[in-house]
Amino acid sequence: MVQAGGHRVLAGLLGAVLLGLGGCSSERASTKVDEAWLARVPPAQMEPVHKARITQSKAVDETTRARVSLEDGKRELEVAKTNEKAAKASREAEEGALKAARETGQANDSARAQQGLKDADLEFQAAQAEVEFREQVVATREAMEKMRARELAVADAELAQTEYQALLHSGDVRAQELDGKTFADNLAKARSEAWETQREVDALLQTQRQSQARWQQLDSQVKAYGGSGR
Repeated sequence: MVQAGGHRVLAGLLGAVLLGLGGCSSERASTKVDEAWLARVPPAQMEPVHKARITQSKAVDETTRARVSLEDGKRELEVAKTNEKAAKASREAEEGALKAARETGQANDSARAQQGLKDADLEFQAAQAEVEFREQVVATREAMEKMRARELAVADAELAQTEYQALLHSGDVRAQELDGKTFADNLAKARSEAWETQREVDALLQTQRQSQARWQQLDSQVKAYGGSGR
């Protein structure tokens, strides 16, 4: 009976030890630096933290700018689509005028109508090209917004790691409660994802420039022939 009781006591002690280890593991897995802890870090050692916070603030601003730029691009696309519809209607009207002129048999009227249709067709092509360009702009800016968000994630991870390092270098024993490897891993992952999105943006920008060149070429022709141009 005494032996059985001893086993129960030992099992209880082992359980308590395991729970204690689990608690320590949970605490050490933390990747959040308490702001109150940083208040005890010497000012000279806080300089990297201040710089990281400035970088983070700029990243927040860039994220906002990217979102606003995307909304502007969407509005410009809608305007381009409206212009395309107007150009299409103008072209159809010129086709009707040419058909009517041919029915009259008047050479001068037919010649003017043919030129009118040619001009309207060119304007319609330019309007279509602008829509394609504006659509590409929207696609690029959507990717840009995503990239800025990932750059902000990088700034967040850099700040977290910098705060951890400042606490560690100050000799604060509470830094031991934090998981330094996780800080580093989070930063590496954020940088990798931001780099991948940067490649996507670069590819879209190249396609956008090609689309813009085609539209501007057609738009220049429209203006050269006395069309409306946009």
